[in-house]
Formats: sequence, C-alpha cells, structure tokens
Amino acid sequence: MNPGGQAGIASGGTAGGPPTAATSSAYLVLLVLGGVNLFNLMDRILFSIMLEPIKLELGFSDTQMGLLGGLAFSLFYGVFGLLIGRLADTRNRIQIIVLALVLWSAASAASGLARNFVQMFLARAATGVGESGCVPAAHSLIGDYFPPNRRSLAVSIFTGTGTLGTVVGLVLGSMMVETVGWRMTFVYFGAAGIVFAPMAMLMLREPPRGRFDASPGVQPDWRGAVRMLLKRRTVRRLLLGLPLLFVIVGVATWIPAFFQRVHGVSTAEFGQTGGAGLGLGILFGTFAGGFIANALIARNRLWEFWWPALTCLVSAPLLALVYASSDLNMAYVAVTAAFFVAASGFGPGMACMQVVAEPPVRGTLVAMMVFATSLISYGAAPALIGILSDVLIAGGADEAGGGSLRTALMSALVLPVLAGVVFFAAARSATEDAVN
Repeated sequence: MNPGGQAGIASGGTAGGPPTAATSSAYLVLLVLGGVNLFNLMDRILFSIMLEPIKLELGFSDTQMGLLGGLAFSLFYGVFGLLIGRLADTRNRIQIIVLALVLWSAASAASGLARNFVQMFLARAATGVGESGCVPAAHSLIGDYFPPNRRSLAVSIFTGTGTLGTVVGLVLGSMMVETVGWRMTFVYFGAAGIVFAPMAMLMLREPPRGRFDASPGVQPDWRGAVRMLLKRRTVRRLLLGLPLLFVIVGVATWIPAFFQRVHGVSTAEFGQTGGAGLGLGILFGTFAGGFIANALIARNRLWEFWWPALTCLVSAPLLALVYASSDLNMAYVAVTAAFFVAASGFGPGMACMQVVAEPPVRGTLVAMMVFATSLISYGAAPALIGILSDVLIAGGADEAGGGSLRTALMSALVLPVLAGVVFFAAARSATEDAVN
C-alpha cells in the first residue's frame, strides 16, 4: 500500500519549497479516483430510474419513495461522512476509498433483495454509509496531488469522470430494468463495483500531506478543526451554498418519474433519450465548467465563486421550462441544457473549499460539506417533494398524470436561486478568509 506515499510522485518543485506543478502520475491517480467516483454516482442515480418500478411492485407511496431516495441514504451518508472526513485527515486515504467502494457496492446489490420498506431502507442506509467515504478522502488526495492553480480543473475532472456514472446508470440501468428487472439490475451494478475495488487499490498511492503548501499547518483535534473553520464567514456561506447548488442532483431523483407520469414514456425510453440527455448534460457541463473556471480564475481568483453563482441563476429558468413544457422533445432539450449549466458550477464550487481550508483540515471541511449536502440536497429536497406531492394528491391533484409532482418540483426552484445569492456573498468574504 506504501503508507508513506512517496512512490510514483515526482517532487515537481525546488529545493526548500513546495512543488509547483502536478506530475503525469497525478493525472493517472485522478483518472482512477474518477473511476471510483463513477461507481459512486452510478449506484446513486440507479435508484431514480428504479423509482416507478419499485413503487409499483412494492406498493409504496410518493412519501415512502421520497424517504428512500432521500433521507434513508442521505442521513447516514452525512453522519458517517463527518467521521470519515476526519479519518481522511489522519489515516490512509487509499484504504478508506477502497473499503468504501466495496461497502456501497455490496449494499447496492442488497437493494435488489429487499421485500419491504424496512429492508429497502436498511439497504439504502448502508449504501449511504459506504458512499460517504469517497468524496472527503478523494478531495483530500486531490489537494495533495495538484497545486492551487490546478485544483479547480482537477476537481472538475474528478467530478466529471464520476458523472459518467450518471449516464451509465440512467441509460444502461433503464435498459437492464426492461430486460432483467430492477432487482437483478441492482445486483449486477453492485458486483461491478466490487470487481473494480482491488484494481483501484493497486493503482493508487498515498502522497505526502500538504506537499503543495509552504506551511501545511498544525493538525488540530476534530472539535478544534470545526471551530476554526466555522469562524470563517466564507466557510459558513459555502456550507449553505454548496448544498443549495447540489439540490438539482437531489431533485433528479424525481425526473424519470416526472417524465413517465407527465409524458407517458417507459423506463427504457426515458433512459435512452431524456436520461441520456440529463447524464450527458452533467458530464459535459462538469468538464466544461472546469476549463471555463480555470481560464477565468487566471484573471481573477474570485471567479471560483462567481461562476457557480451564475450557473445557479441560469439553471433555474431552464428547469422551469422542463416542468412547464407540454412538448416532450422540448422538455428533453431543456433538461439537458439545465443540467449542463448547473453541472458546470459543480467543480469550481467544490474547489472553493480548498481556498479557505489548510491541508490538515481539508478532509474535515469536505466532510462538513458532505453532511450539509446530504441533509439538504440528497435528503430534505427529494423527501419534501414526495411529501408535497402526496399532500397535493390528497387535495385532489392529479397523480397518474403527474400534476402533483409537477407542482412539487416547481416549488423547489427557489433553492438554486438562493444558492446563487449565497455564492456571491461568499465571494465577498473569500479574500479575507483565503489560506492559499
């Protein structure tokens, strides 16, 4: 495993100072980390394409499906993310990532065996526990493989490579549901992640911590790290802005069901058209955002904050067009555009955390973000949409035709607008709180 982490890493710097550039081996590591993130997002999005078949077979309500798609996963994802984030600051990050991959893959496969709400809830919770180990440890590694002026691009590549899993999950998952059923689809996807785990273990190496920082800083205890971070206004604003930025990912849980109810498409048809458009929008948007932000940051470092703010404000009206359009093709185009624009802010938004956190506490800050994002983006948002849909159905709104779900989704559009406002506010305090 090479705990010392020196193998395979060129110094890239000058004597007496930190290295100044990423090496070719760093990009290989980034590719492998992206592969792990691919399985992360592939297994996560898989539930959304299964939502209607699971609901029909097991007789669940929209509220129950919202809880399974949101709270069951996100509560455990967030709570365990705090613990694993701290471990990422003090323990071997490669071991954390590989063990997490095995756990969430096995739990995803177990979802296919669930026969009732409790069993499915437990399987989703275990998936959340496993997936909570990916992002904190990976972001901590990226901070030690890439210098500050390349981290926004590196985070975007990591996120973008991972979002390829969204495309695979939506397109391949929908096709498999039609052929082998939702249960075996869960099993096959989980098995693939378990097979990839030993390959990731062999290809990843642990780098020295803080290798791109002139002074890595002193390692505080967990409470000290949290107190230190929360004293910074920019950190507090990012812990609100990032979850609001990623609300669109939580809302995506309901997008396949929306198209199936409103436009009457099958699971396979949506996956091969709207699902592919949604996934490719996220994929190309994430990569494009990294390159765009990298160019803008060369002019002004605050574009790392301004760009996510703008993407939030532009994506909201595009989502409104998705929900309001009665034309299926127009809705498909709008959903692709909305997720392309929104995703272009993901990498730069996440990289903002590197600006305001020293190497010894980066994993802790990412874990705090994961916790906040879990509760708001992946937990509260999907659950509340399901609850609101059921409330509207009880009040006489149309369920089969998607009227209740359309209204519930429309009501969530205030959140990305609020995210834009918060990111602009974070930009105002970033200069004061920056540590690199």
